[in-house]
Amino acid sequence: MQADDNIADQKKMLRKQASATRKIAAGTSPNASELLATSEIYGQIMQPNVPRLVAGYWPIRTEIDPVPLMQALKRNGSGLCLPSTPQEGLPLRFHSWSGDPDELVDGPYGTRQPDPMLPEVLPDLVLAPLLAFDKACWRLGYGGGFYDRTLAAFDRLNHRAKIIGLAYAQQMVDSVPTGIYDRQLNGIMTEQGLFLPDKGL
Repeated sequence: MQADDNIADQKKMLRKQASATRKIAAGTSPNASELLATSEIYGQIMQPNVPRLVAGYWPIRTEIDPVPLMQALKRNGSGLCLPSTPQEGLPLRFHSWSGDPDELVDGPYGTRQPDPMLPEVLPDLVLAPLLAFDKACWRLGYGGGFYDRTLAAFDRLNHRAKIIGLAYAQQMVDSVPTGIYDRQLNGIMTEQGLFLPDKGL
């Protein structure tokens, strides 16, 4: 229990620092979202095949904007979807999206999302926002556990999906504290390229 408490305290401290770092990164890297969508970078997540259905997110606060990257993937044959945020304690639910912002409705935390009454879909690739990451592709989120529960739900369904975190390169830290429910991502994509677990760029 003490170890879990220590990890929670470490995460809380890091979140405050990481939020400030991301705000600076957003201000000093205004073209980062467009760089994610360049063929030299996004092509790395299309190996060996173009993902059939890509889930992104509608950016809030200073999150790096995934929409240019999603549009690039759509031009190469991928379908798109976005999550709707459920009640606390439940996994995310995903719904198809054409890419038109006018189709979206207001969601929790200031985000935008598809109508939660639309049919659910299962993405092959999930692009996830984050506050900080390390070279081993551990992700520090906001503490709500939505993405961890979503990956656990995929496991229960025997559904295999790649999870790629999106971030500014400046969001990398030496080490992200991890607990028993945290999940290592398949990669972290920044405006400088793709990090893979234990391999770096």
